[in-house]
Amino acid sequence: MSPAAALIALSVAAFPASAMDAAAPFSIEPPPGWSQQLSSGDGGPILALKGPEQSSFVLARIAPVSLENRAAVRGLLTEAVNGINARERLGYRAAANLETATYGNGLTARFIRADIDGRPRLALAVMELDGVYMLGTLRSAVPDTLLPAILGALKGSGMPAAAVSAVALSSDGELRFRLPSGVRPRPPSEQELKAGCVAALSGPGAQLLVMKLTDDDTPAQRRAAVVKSTVRAGPGVDPKSAGPVEYILSTAGPDFIYAVARCADAAGPSLYLAGYMPWGYWGYSFLAKGPQAPEMTRELLSSLSLGPSAVPKLVAASPRLSVRRDLSWVASWSSNLILALLAVVVVWFWWRNRGD
Repeated sequence: MSPAAALIALSVAAFPASAMDAAAPFSIEPPPGWSQQLSSGDGGPILALKGPEQSSFVLARIAPVSLENRAAVRGLLTEAVNGINARERLGYRAAANLETATYGNGLTARFIRADIDGRPRLALAVMELDGVYMLGTLRSAVPDTLLPAILGALKGSGMPAAAVSAVALSSDGELRFRLPSGVRPRPPSEQELKAGCVAALSGPGAQLLVMKLTDDDTPAQRRAAVVKSTVRAGPGVDPKSAGPVEYILSTAGPDFIYAVARCADAAGPSLYLAGYMPWGYWGYSFLAKGPQAPEMTRELLSSLSLGPSAVPKLVAASPRLSVRRDLSWVASWSSNLILALLAVVVVWFWWRNRGD
């Protein structure tokens, strides 16, 4: 995947439900000297243009985001610029101000510019058209001229977007979720973003938040105790109802531990889940609430895979988690087995020596 196409990893993304070779949901008349490229399918851009020399434009679908929340939009775009710099070892510097423009086709975009050595070379924009939220990335020596020309020529079908498929990425591009039926990403609130939320998922009977923990130095052997304390302290939770810490080996490789407790809110009795998964040298905290919270969480972890920004070797080196389980049944079973074997030995010796 090209560096520009990989920018979709920097926001929670949901891709079209149609097959990989389906037509793009939007059309465009490329600027003179530019040509439209084929979509790369699942995980790739929904529209891509190639211009002279190194010029390019990539349009990728993202999860809904509040376009009125300037702090959230600027944070998303700044993180996208930082992601380009990290992957390509470049020195793009994002402008301080977030700008807004409305074009002749009715499209309104929020965008920032970025330069290298004081020269404009990049523009990134967030927009919504026909109910689809998108991230546009333009690489050009004249982004101020080309961005209006490209975005102003973008045309939708005029029909609301069809249902999205069951694929979503965390905003840091590390986690790729294969979503169960009915589960969809939603834009995190400002408070959730401040808490480090990188994914917010909503489904029938459950809501789930994933928070990135980058400065938590809790030892791996204490993670189970932290998870248990977290679930007991959940809103409306009956601490005495907290169950044992359970373990799942995620399909992405790292361990996942969680605990569930009963809780109550205005909607009535429910369940609250707290979990943790190490990931490289950081980790992710999972919080879920709803009658189906355990089922939805287990299903998500059983189909989790690496996102485009994940480094396989780093993820493979994630710390292992240990969960102390109740082994009393094992001790009881072992004792009974030993007694049975002794009885067999005694009977065998008696049978051998009965004639002596």
